[in-house]
Amino acid sequence: MGFAERVLHLAPEGAYHMLARAQALEAEGREIIHLEIGQPDFPTFQNIADAGVQAIRDGETRYTPSAGLLKLRQAIATQASAQRGVALRPAQVVVGPGAKPALFFPTLALVRPGDEVIYPDPGFPTYRAMIGVAGGVSVPVPLREEADFSFDLAALDAAITDRTRMIIINSPSNPTGGVLPMTALEHIAEIAIARDIWVLSDEIYTRLIFDGRDAASIYALPGMAARTIICDGFSKTYAMTGWRLGYGIMPEPLAERVGLLLTHSVGCTASFTQYAGLPQRYVFRP
Repeated sequence: MGFAERVLHLAPEGAYHMLARAQALEAEGREIIHLEIGQPDFPTFQNIADAGVQAIRDGETRYTPSAGLLKLRQAIATQASAQRGVALRPAQVVVGPGAKPALFFPTLALVRPGDEVIYPDPGFPTYRAMIGVAGGVSVPVPLREEADFSFDLAALDAAITDRTRMIIINSPSNPTGGVLPMTALEHIAEIAIARDIWVLSDEIYTRLIFDGRDAASIYALPGMAARTIICDGFSKTYAMTGWRLGYGIMPEPLAERVGLLLTHSVGCTASFTQYAGLPQRYVFRP
């Protein structure tokens, strides 16, 4: 059919493919234990579901600004500032229908044809897909089991060239569960600052750890706020996978560009979904 080259490399994401097969078997009456896709095995918390239902009843079913409701962006900035020990502004927050726009759109805004993008291997399949759509060159760097699935830092150093535009990190990692130690984050930050490289930090699993502390964010390291994009969302922490509510945190000029990409693609995120993501005090009116 003469497809454009930018989409010829795209392939199905295995998790969604297997989910469809599993649901087909469930429709035949089979009992299936779902291990194929990254979502909690319990429903959305009741107070969140109630907030979404109440928002629909209150008529919150209309367009919102493309970057998201201001009060949700304020709430995200406040929570993320406290969680990561940094000072964030609502203008740095862009809300999207799921977290993938916070991966895809900053990559489209920053990566030029021929630019190289380093990403973890094994890693989330969308990383390679979005690099290719942007016209970039995918450069996988292995995660080593013997290093608790952290980056092979020697391989990372060897992969850096004058064409390196972005480094993608994912901690805690999909699919390994590995958490990048502070020494690795500091190593990556040193490279990024010295070579003027962007870091896209996929932190969607940041609160799903088991030692009582959230995973550290590279954003909080000195000099990294101006060159880091955080991708996060509500799907994993709050069991809201089907609600499609995510966000990116980034420098304001980039947030403006990503907001325009949202405007010209999805328009905005469902308003009642955004209300469901608000802290309860913002949702219910007297």
